[in-house]
Amino acid sequence: MKFTAFERTLQGTGASRRLRNAQKVPGIVYGAGTPTMIELDHNALFFALKKEAFHSSLLDMELAGK
Repeated sequence: MKFTAFERTLQGTGASRRLRNAQKVPGIVYGAGTPTMIELDHNALFFALKKEAFHSSLLDMELAGK
């Protein structure tokens, strides 16, 4: 399953609240190197979570067109 995320620069409680008010979901991707702060579209994530395949398959994340 594929989903699109965008990199964000602001961090903290206030920045996360502003994202949520703008119908975005803040997140962090941990991996090799430094953690990357991301934001996801709320509606796309909400409807993807309702599918059983989302919970039992590998996820392919597209980060800013990469």
